[in-house]
Amino acid sequence: MGGTGTRGSGEGAGRSPRAGSGTRDVATESVATGARSQRRAAAILLAPVRAARAAARYLNAVLGGQDYARYVAHLRRVHPDRPIPSESEYWRERHAAADRNPGTRCC
Repeated sequence: MGGTGTRGSGEGAGRSPRAGSGTRDVATESVATGARSQRRAAAILLAPVRAARAAARYLNAVLGGQDYARYVAHLRRVHPDRPIPSESEYWRERHAAADRNPGTRCC
């Protein structure tokens, strides 16, 4: 069987062009390693920022930062005929109601 194009014959048959050449694509490998280390460094540097944002969201939720917006959405959805109070009126009424009914607070 000569070199007539049959399988297994001919030069480099069954091998990929780089197989066995013993060389690596160092440029591509170093770019991938550099990108990976940059992502890792960015993640390390952004961790305190993410923690601060999470703490701010938590404190905002605990202290009632979104309560007025939620109340206005409720009024528009369920009671569209009622007037919407200003934010200062809302907080004034909310604190007055808490003073009248101290059931769930400690002092």
